[in-house]
Amino acid sequence: MNRAQALAEFTTFGKHKDEAIGIIVSSLADDQSPAYILTLEAVLDVLTRCLAGEIDLDDLELWANVIESRTDIDHSAVEGAIYALSNSEQMGEIDNSKIERLVELLRI
Repeated sequence: MNRAQALAEFTTFGKHKDEAIGIIVSSLADDQSPAYILTLEAVLDVLTRCLAGEIDLDDLELWANVIESRTDIDHSAVEGAIYALSNSEQMGEIDNSKIERLVELLRI
């Protein structure tokens, strides 16, 4: 798995997410240009899986924090959603009702 594949695996909460994290952490930061583009569809899938109990709320917040801090993940298409998930100090604690509302807003 290369860095771009690892970023895709991480951002989609794939089955090999833990392996992907190891690759991301160990890869050289020489080229920080976007290697993965996070789409609205991918975020909606992650949020839906969170609502179904497949993804823990704490993991979701950590996921958003990592995405927001990385320059090799282009999250501009879903920047507001990632900001809302990663900034509980400003946006309030994440819970299922907020995720449901976010999903509604993203589907408009």
